[in-house]
Amino acid sequence: MEKYKGQITTSVVTFIELALLAKRYNLDVVRIFTSVMAMCNFEDDKPLKAAIYIRDYGLGVFDAFHAAYCEGRIISSDSAYDRVGIERIKLEES
Repeated sequence: MEKYKGQITTSVVTFIELALLAKRYNLDVVRIFTSVMAMCNFEDDKPLKAAIYIRDYGLGVFDAFHAAYCEGRIISSDSAYDRVGIERIKLEES
């Protein structure tokens, strides 16, 4: 790791894959994400927000990432977003 310090990068897809594995093996997703973000100098805090939604609010991986990236407002019929304070435009009322 020292040899490549400052050159290691990743994408949000890596975080999604890691979140799926963390759920499967009951690992702390926040701790994993924090470590990867530090290794890669990943400055976008949205994956960490998704990890908190997974760990602390019980959201599924994909729901958590949708919540983290929706900028606080989402169109959905899934009430899971209500638990995390996301403003939800309810499809079921349309």
